[in-house]
Amino acid sequence: MMPETDRRGAALLARLDATPTPLALLDQVAAARPAHPALEYLPDAAGTPAVAVPYDRLLADVHRAAAALRRLGVGPDDGVAILLPFVPQVVTAVLAAATAGIAFPVNLLLSAEAIAAQLRLARVRVVVTMGPHPALDVRARVAAAVADAPGVATVVEVPVGPETTEALGWAAFLALGEGAGKVAPGDPDRVAAFIHTGGTTGAPKLAQLSSRNLVAATLMVAAGNGMQPDDRVLTGLPLFHVGGLVDVLLAALSEGATVIFPTATALRNPAVVGRFWEIVDETRTSLIGSVPTILAAIVDAPRGSSTLATLRGLLTGGSPLAPELAKRVEAVSGRPVSQLYGMTETGGIVAVQPVDGRFHDHAVGPPVPLMQVEMGAGGEIRVAGPNVFQGYLTEAGIEGVPADGWFASGDLGDVLPSGELRITGRAKDVIIRSGHNIDPVLIEEVAHRHPAVAQAAAVAMPDDYAGELPVLYVMPRAGAECRAEDVAAFVAAAIAEPPARPRHVFVVPDLPLTPLGKIARFRLRQDATLHRVRAALADIAPGAELRCTDPAAREVVVEVPGGLDEARRATVITVLARLSLILAEE
Repeated sequence: MMPETDRRGAALLARLDATPTPLALLDQVAAARPAHPALEYLPDAAGTPAVAVPYDRLLADVHRAAAALRRLGVGPDDGVAILLPFVPQVVTAVLAAATAGIAFPVNLLLSAEAIAAQLRLARVRVVVTMGPHPALDVRARVAAAVADAPGVATVVEVPVGPETTEALGWAAFLALGEGAGKVAPGDPDRVAAFIHTGGTTGAPKLAQLSSRNLVAATLMVAAGNGMQPDDRVLTGLPLFHVGGLVDVLLAALSEGATVIFPTATALRNPAVVGRFWEIVDETRTSLIGSVPTILAAIVDAPRGSSTLATLRGLLTGGSPLAPELAKRVEAVSGRPVSQLYGMTETGGIVAVQPVDGRFHDHAVGPPVPLMQVEMGAGGEIRVAGPNVFQGYLTEAGIEGVPADGWFASGDLGDVLPSGELRITGRAKDVIIRSGHNIDPVLIEEVAHRHPAVAQAAAVAMPDDYAGELPVLYVMPRAGAECRAEDVAAFVAAAIAEPPARPRHVFVVPDLPLTPLGKIARFRLRQDATLHRVRAALADIAPGAELRCTDPAAREVVVEVPGGLDEARRATVITVLARLSLILAEE
């Protein structure tokens, strides 16, 4: 008899072969559930009835939009940039772009200069964006970016407020595809999506995912987490990242479930956060897609009289989940939090804890079907499977294609006796103090136990003796008095190894976040570097203005009134060199 894991893998492969593109997958689901709502959009957080989009209408819109893109000259190698908030049109645009060309969902928070650089690299021919919106200043930045990206031929505008005449309107755009009939899904092995990775600084680097990669990851997520056709999935995860695009949206659609967008700004909307648990009841949500920073926001929202009768569980990924935060969320909701682990290069999935009613150990679950996992040198996680990407598109060309099919994640981990994968740290985040490797996660887990701490992040601060020292940044819980000395004493008492005790604790009103809701550790490393340099130069360059914009936090700008003469400049360079830093020129 074939083992259960082999049967599940064989079933997934059969479905992947039958529907190897996102459009083919949607075709299959819409044929089975034409009238079932694929999407529901909440116009506001006050309980106004949702706008529903059934599967048959979504499919028809995707075919019309794909045909319209082809009429606008989009070919298989052309990028289609999508800068839209949480509105139904964003789903249509992404699926149509992946069919006609290469879908490129772009971070709405980027500067005009950064957007322009990405448009040029992605060979973007058409931009689908939003009209003016009081809470999202996107339209002006997109216009400036397009002016600096000569390859863009057409801008399509989705009205999220008053319509303008500055671009091709969404209705007129769809009309271009009327009467074209069904669009062929195309070659499943060509690149169908660009996903920006590597942060938001420096030269852009786009991970390339083929249609088959996207569908494989989608089916693997749904099989691993136990997504069901009648699930109703509330999400605030942006579609410019695989967590929102694959792990939530496409995984839910692959099973014929319903995805709920709670207003255009989702969980950036304070009104949504304030009424979160009521909204869960009103929308009959069964699953919540989140990241730890979202959980930290909703855990303090008043539950009131919400019953959460339809809620099965919460899914989280993107960054490590502190055990204390998981316990608090589970205590408030009464439902288990299931962790997911993946990365852009694997379409967002490697392992996941199933949503099966059980409260899980602190791990990220077993590898999903079809996923191969091994531990490389030093405990680094290596993965292989049909979801592994096609390399990075960079200004220098295609880089990082997994020649042997295996991708080195950069994450450290081990496998528990239960078969679940546990993430123990990130290779590049390890703090090395006098040759002693310190895992920042261990420090953070202790800090999260302090009753006044909402979130915590430990990073390296340069030191001329030890090389690096651990420092800790903490954000207080709402209404709590959080003093650095109290947190420092609490953490020191719980950490047995003196080298791992933070040298400094900084209490900050907010931790910097990436657009994906992860803690922007590089910004904390920059801040820690400036703190150390400021102390080192206090007597040498009093009144100096210091800046550090280097993502690696190794270059520092030093400006003093009247400038640095040659003698002081030489001294500053020497001081920085002792800290393994360099004086940056501007």
